[in-house]
Parts: sequence; C-alpha cells; structure tokens
Amino acid sequence: MDRRLRIAILIFLWAALVEDTCLFLMAWLVPDAWFHYFHGIAPVGLDIAFLRRSAGQWAAFALAQGIALWRWRKEPLWLVIVAGVRFSDLFTDISYVLSVPSLTTLGWFCLLPPPLLNLIGVVIMLRGYKEKRGPRSVLT
Repeated sequence: MDRRLRIAILIFLWAALVEDTCLFLMAWLVPDAWFHYFHGIAPVGLDIAFLRRSAGQWAAFALAQGIALWRWRKEPLWLVIVAGVRFSDLFTDISYVLSVPSLTTLGWFCLLPPPLLNLIGVVIMLRGYKEKRGPRSVLT
C-alpha cells in the first residue's frame, strides 16, 4: 500500500475518532454548552433528547472507527464500514446546517467543514480498501 494513503487513513481515522468522541461527550454530558456555543440559545422542549440521540450515533461512529484503527490492516473491510459511516454523516451534517434556525460564528466554523471532510474520508477509505484488497478477478 502506498505510504501516503496509509498515513491519510490513519490521520483520518484518528481525527474522526477524536471528533466523534468529543461530540458524544459534549452532547451527552453538557448539552447546554452545545446550544450555547453553536446556536447562542438555550435548549427548549425535546432539543436535549434529540441531541442525545445524535450522541448515540456519534458513539457508534467512534466505536466503528476505533475498531477500524485496530483491525483495518488485517481486515480491510473495516475501511468500507467507516466509509459507510462517514457517508451517512455527510447527509446528517448537511441537513443540520440547512435546517437549524440559528448558528453562532463558532457554529458555522465547526459545522460547515464536516460534510466536505466526510466526503474526503469516504474517498480515502474506499481507495484504501481497494488498494489493500489488491487485484481481483471479475468473479470474486
């Protein structure tokens, strides 16, 4: 496998693991901070419940990325799993930014790059899988 691709995979997996772990912890432990820093408002109604629902998803993403860090060299299918996770998050990120009623400057700064970064991550993971898997016949 190309050294640059291997490094890109590791950087992406570690960065995504740290990001999703931090998002999970913030959303679950201090949800008021999420609304304060990203939206400049206090949560109302079911806001915290829906944020914690997202936190569960971020915890699952972190778990998948942690396993991928551990296993991808021997089981490259984990790169495809991470690509699927990041691809699904691309749509939730875009939906969130398009539908949220207010964002602070920090919110815009933190929430605009993830869709593009997720798309880049999908490409890196799938290229890594393809290269790690090696040449295959059409029938396998």
